[in-house]
Amino acid sequence: MAVYELRTLFPFNEHDFKTPYSSWQCRLAEVSDLRPQNDRLAWYLAFRSGLEGHGEPKKRNLKVLTSAGHLSNNGFGAGLESRISEWLNTNEEDGRREWLDY
Repeated sequence: MAVYELRTLFPFNEHDFKTPYSSWQCRLAEVSDLRPQNDRLAWYLAFRSGLEGHGEPKKRNLKVLTSAGHLSNNGFGAGLESRISEWLNTNEEDGRREWLDY
């Protein structure tokens, strides 16, 4: 599967996520196909907050590992938006999650 085709599988590129104290725009920065050595895809998500007062926007990054075969056959599955929102609520600046069976 070409990288362009993989990128189109992610449904929340340029999506705004709302948290109790902020808004975060999600951008799919990169997707890496780790096959054939591993049945994994690595999704690199970059988030940028809305301007808070006069300060600079905040930036956060999330790396998500998925099963390549499962995702290719089933997509990201229900609940992706809520899983991303849950991570945003952790206030973790740089995170990593394994969502292999979604």
